[in-house]
Amino acid sequence: MPVYFGGGSQVDMNTVRYAMGLVDNATGPNRYEAGDFNRIRNLAGRGHAMSDWWGVNFYAYCIMYQGEGYIYDGCQGRDHWCYYDGTDEYGGYVGPWGGGSTYNTERGYNNGTFLTFGYGYCWTYFRPYSYHNYVSWSRNDYNCRAFYVDILRNGGVVTGNYFAYAGGDQYITYNFDQGFQASESITCRLILWY
Repeated sequence: MPVYFGGGSQVDMNTVRYAMGLVDNATGPNRYEAGDFNRIRNLAGRGHAMSDWWGVNFYAYCIMYQGEGYIYDGCQGRDHWCYYDGTDEYGGYVGPWGGGSTYNTERGYNNGTFLTFGYGYCWTYFRPYSYHNYVSWSRNDYNCRAFYVDILRNGGVVTGNYFAYAGGDQYITYNFDQGFQASESITCRLILWY
């Protein structure tokens, strides 16, 4: 069997998954082979330990973008904020006001996931297969026109509060587990109902 990844080489585990036929060849000739360390050993010509390679990252990465942080409806404005919480790559808590492995355009490194000014972003290195809870929230006592909030994952809408009220809270949450070395993009938005 050919050796795809030599010892001491930098390896992206997603590349290993492709080489194992676990991503793009699920029905091909590799479909009966397990996605375990024995198969990786066969591909790499190395032992069972991930320590045989350097530069292997096991974390998952997610970036959250915020749409507009404020919209004026002709009578008065409406604020919008969003945040998420979960478990960082080292097993610590990440939330609106703090946590490691995080960068926030409004507050810098390790200072939480809360976005409120609009068009900012926040990213975190997460522990694989740990939960993430994303919140898109807006509140005002009264507006002349109706609003709603939604959340997009990798460009597609996954949830929203489409009742479009003119006052009160507009609040929606979205939970998911992110896989091994997966990369995700979340967008939270406030939408003025026309």
